[in-house]
Amino acid sequence: MWVSSMSTIMRSSSSSSSSSVLSLSPPRKYIQVFAQMQQQSMRKQTWASSISCSSSFGRGNNESVAAANKGKSKVAVVRGVPDSFANALAMEKPASPVNLERAREQHAAYVQILRGLVQEVIEIPADNQYPDCPFIEDTAIVIGNQALITRPGAVSRQGEEVEVHHALAKMGLKICEVQPPGLIDGGDVLYASGLLFAGKSRRTNDDGILALTNAFPEIGVHPIKVAKGLHLKSALTCIAPRTLAVEDNEDAQAMFEELQKMTAQHFKSFQVSVAGAANTLWVGDTLLISSTLAGDLEPHFKQFAGEVVPVDISEFHKADGGLTCLSLIFEL
Repeated sequence: MWVSSMSTIMRSSSSSSSSSVLSLSPPRKYIQVFAQMQQQSMRKQTWASSISCSSSFGRGNNESVAAANKGKSKVAVVRGVPDSFANALAMEKPASPVNLERAREQHAAYVQILRGLVQEVIEIPADNQYPDCPFIEDTAIVIGNQALITRPGAVSRQGEEVEVHHALAKMGLKICEVQPPGLIDGGDVLYASGLLFAGKSRRTNDDGILALTNAFPEIGVHPIKVAKGLHLKSALTCIAPRTLAVEDNEDAQAMFEELQKMTAQHFKSFQVSVAGAANTLWVGDTLLISSTLAGDLEPHFKQFAGEVVPVDISEFHKADGGLTCLSLIFEL
């Protein structure tokens, strides 16, 4: 559950001295270990049982994906707020009920900010059958021209992905779909420094992570255990190259340490003591932060981005939502 207390402060440090000073490129040992992990992962995969795809994927490496994206337009896909939004799922009952009108105003302001940061915003209409449908991030993972349509971990949310599938297919993306018994929410998937990390949580299982691995074989996936909280990105997001905002609690620190071990201390951490404030949205040289959770910490975030924009999404916090939850952002 999001906590709005602002009485704590942020400290900028790495969890260990070895992760606070990084070389400009990963050490040779890391490259060798990562290659071995990819080979071992690929040997264990069963493609047909985890995903179905509308077309086959070319295989390459992280550099080929990055090269393919150069010179392309950044796109954001969002979804409207339904009349039923007050019934959206929450780990804990909010202190005050969701204000639908205010939620729609906040969503409109969020979308307007995105319009100034990307070349195109595509809006999918709300569906009253799915109270959580504004949290579109959970329905797809998109990297380059490849998309994995998820199978959300909450039964009440299964079906939200259908309209998202249609919208992405119309854009010409190569589509794969998670098949039962796979479950995965996009909020559990972090793409940073050309690497994919997948939180194994109450909403994402091993079969869902396998589907993610199969959908993006040229990248490889690192599973991370999410002991508490809703999603991996509820407490850990990318705020700059090789730099992650990490919530300053035992569980989030454990996730970051696990991530560091997998990548030979590839990342720096920026510790955030306010619960929920580590969920930020990094678009180009702009970093969006929650005005209600991280507004007082804006000066600390400015060292990482050309512009820091506080955004009020307090009504969405009541349904465990964060800034990343409300959009799919990728390049075409």
